[in-house]
Amino acid sequence: MGQARKHTRDLSERVRKGDRDAATQLLSHSVRLGHRRLAVRRLFFAHAIGAKIDADDVAYCAKLLDDLPFEAIRDLAGDAQAQARRIQRRASLV
Repeated sequence: MGQARKHTRDLSERVRKGDRDAATQLLSHSVRLGHRRLAVRRLFFAHAIGAKIDADDVAYCAKLLDDLPFEAIRDLAGDAQAQARRIQRRASLV
């Protein structure tokens, strides 16, 4: 496995533990690679856990939101909120 892919997997693991910095890094990674729905989902998730989000990443996702139907936006936001709640519950059990 390449180093970049390993780094992304490590970031994903950290995100599953509620790491805000990792969430921001994954969002930026998705923006750099031109991901669309994944970038929007990661934006919503990073926001849900209170991560500091780069203005350029927000601007990229804002442009994408114009092209997505309301239902897709609602679903992406809802999924991100649910994931954030699961992580917060897990953290409170530790």
